[in-house]
Amino acid sequence: MVVGLLISLAVRKNRRMSKVENELKLAESIANEIKAVITPLKYPDDEWSTTVAAFIDQAFEHHAAIILLTRSALFGSAFALLRSVVEIVFRGVWIAACATPAEITRFRDKDEINPTFGEMAKAIDAACGINYFDNLKQQSWDALNSYTHTGVLQLGRRFTGDKLEPSYKDGEKIEVIRTATTMLLLIVRPFLAKHGHQNEAVQIDQIGAKYVTACKQT
Repeated sequence: MVVGLLISLAVRKNRRMSKVENELKLAESIANEIKAVITPLKYPDDEWSTTVAAFIDQAFEHHAAIILLTRSALFGSAFALLRSVVEIVFRGVWIAACATPAEITRFRDKDEINPTFGEMAKAIDAACGINYFDNLKQQSWDALNSYTHTGVLQLGRRFTGDKLEPSYKDGEKIEVIRTATTMLLLIVRPFLAKHGHQNEAVQIDQIGAKYVTACKQT
């Protein structure tokens, strides 16, 4: 009877791990599909293009790091890194869609962006005719800060009951993975569109739609 219980617990644990691992594999697949679209293209070396290209490259590295950290059960570090991915996307899309040449030069020369995070969100939504970035900022920024700056949300997950043992839930891990992957789609799409790569921008839309469908099925 004890052996049966232990086997049952092991099966449950493997199922939980496989669900997260499936999300990681899906995230890797989506990232590779995006890279396959954007890598063969040629881009100019003007100020805004090189800046946004660097943001995109960093976003892919952070995305890969979140996957690696999650697989290594370093969940707190994976959660902490998500804010950086979101911030990259806000900055990159703002530069692609909103920033003036003077603002881009100021950023490159002085490492300064004058608009606040909230102001960037509103400007992006207005420029793109959407209502997404401001909502994302309002709904997620406090939580992202808490995880990155080791606030209560992060510290509370360092315990399981009265034991100093991490207690990050699978649903929370999946949310981090999905948010990071969605960010890749969000930063690449306007970059392609502004460069006139409309067919490739449509491909990114299609990859995004496929990702949404796959997430709904898991």
